[in-house]
Amino acid sequence: MNRLILFRLLVVSIVLGLSASPAPATHPFIDVQRDHYRILPRFSRLNLFDRPTPTDRTRIEHVLSGEYDLVRVDHGHGLPVRAHFDNAEIWAAPICEAACLAYVLDADKILNLERLTGEALPVLAPFDVFHFTGKMDNGSSVDLFAAVLGPWMYVRGQAEAPPDSPYFFAHDVQVHWLARSTPFADFNGDGVVDAADYVLLRKAETNGVGIGTDEDGTAGIGYEDWRTQFGETIPDLAAMDAVLSAAAGAALAHSAVPEPTTALAAALGFLILALRGRRKAK
Repeated sequence: MNRLILFRLLVVSIVLGLSASPAPATHPFIDVQRDHYRILPRFSRLNLFDRPTPTDRTRIEHVLSGEYDLVRVDHGHGLPVRAHFDNAEIWAAPICEAACLAYVLDADKILNLERLTGEALPVLAPFDVFHFTGKMDNGSSVDLFAAVLGPWMYVRGQAEAPPDSPYFFAHDVQVHWLARSTPFADFNGDGVVDAADYVLLRKAETNGVGIGTDEDGTAGIGYEDWRTQFGETIPDLAAMDAVLSAAAGAALAHSAVPEPTTALAAALGFLILALRGRRKAK
């Protein structure tokens, strides 16, 4: 009787294991989309935390600037959309209230951005949400969440040094940035394209000088861009933060729950040991 029970349990585990394991993808890519983004520095920061001693933790705030590509690969067949960064040139400069040492950090190298792997998350939101994970060169774990809404992309996350890292070389990173795939005609930096921006544009044209810079993503913008974007504002970052926080919480909870096949194998192991114990007792 015990052998019959064990046999049935093994059959059930095999069936459930096969149903839980996705079939290997043999089909070609369905769709590949590449979008180029430029970071808006006034909404983008990188905080670098040094741990020189076990009890000390200093924070250095940096402003982010630069550009990158986001590549999305849709395999179809209900599979999650994959994503990765490419051609990243992102720089971090320290923000100082007083005089300080001027330097620039290669932010995309710090985060190992182009080697992160990303996947679209099934969230109920009016925009796409991606989760990127990977490792820095020093072994730190990188965890980024990104929201993509029209031409906008909002990214936030962190990198944590391994617990056994020497304090002098341990660095934790927190980062968030807002980027756009097309220039934004917000010349005065108040987050909305309105009449005030038109005044600046006309004044620059009257004086025969250019307007906008590469740093804030407004270089080369003219009247047609302003007219087309009139009334447009930056996205609601608080709402995006809320969705990304929920997505991060769900990802953390999912990582703490064992996979179905793992949980099933553990349960079967306990059952087999229990049955063996009963047989020995008889």
